[in-house]
Amino acid sequence: PPSATKERLLVLGTGWGSAAFLKEIDCTKYDVTVVSPRNYFVFTPMLAGASVGTVDFKSIPVPIREITRHVRYLEAAATEIDPNTNTVSCVSIVCEGNSCETEEFTLNYDRLIYTVGAQTTTFGTTGVEEYCNYLKQVGDAMQIKNAIVNCFESASLPLNLSEEEMEKELTFVIVGAGPTGIEFAAELLDFIEEDGMRFYKDSLKYVRIKIVEAAPSILRPFEDGMKDEAISRLTRKIDIEGMGTIQPCEILLNKQVSEVT
Repeated sequence: PPSATKERLLVLGTGWGSAAFLKEIDCTKYDVTVVSPRNYFVFTPMLAGASVGTVDFKSIPVPIREITRHVRYLEAAATEIDPNTNTVSCVSIVCEGNSCETEEFTLNYDRLIYTVGAQTTTFGTTGVEEYCNYLKQVGDAMQIKNAIVNCFESASLPLNLSEEEMEKELTFVIVGAGPTGIEFAAELLDFIEEDGMRFYKDSLKYVRIKIVEAAPSILRPFEDGMKDEAISRLTRKIDIEGMGTIQPCEILLNKQVSEVT
């Protein structure tokens, strides 16, 4: 139960900011409550590896109660903040068996820590929400992994597809050449070179990886030497035993996505 004597700290979110704060806060001095729909912290740099099976999904989340056992966690979403009354309105989904209903409640605070993080921006591009995969949550990585495998399995069926149809089936487009996009592209290339060579060897010559970036360079915050090394590795040729070489990855700079269909 909340303390009647300690200052009440209310933390919204369980992302990077929240995890860093909870590791350091002295819970003997403060009464800390965490509100988030997600009861775990996600180590996002490992999502790219999980998307192709290099990393196990279980390795990515850290339960918020393992970060610190001295806070009160509430699985809910904050819907409104009232700074005049120092209250936060919340809504939670409560399930019993297959029946679920929403429950609303209000929390009081002395200090509010707002660490709900960010969402992947679509820049208002038509079709992104309908047809694109994001890479922000564990569920996103699972969805991408399944989609990649489905593409290769579909291309392996005896459907007498033309070379153009095979290439279309095995073309992967990555929008954005920042750290997330480049890391995912590198993981996908490793998947093709390792697992693809073992399981989908006959399909590899049709694989295309297109990295689309609106800026004139990849990895803009990084030094030129790191950019050059990344480009060199991404555009490397891969030897397919008995079938020659392929160069699956192409980096398209100064290209902006106008629509996704």
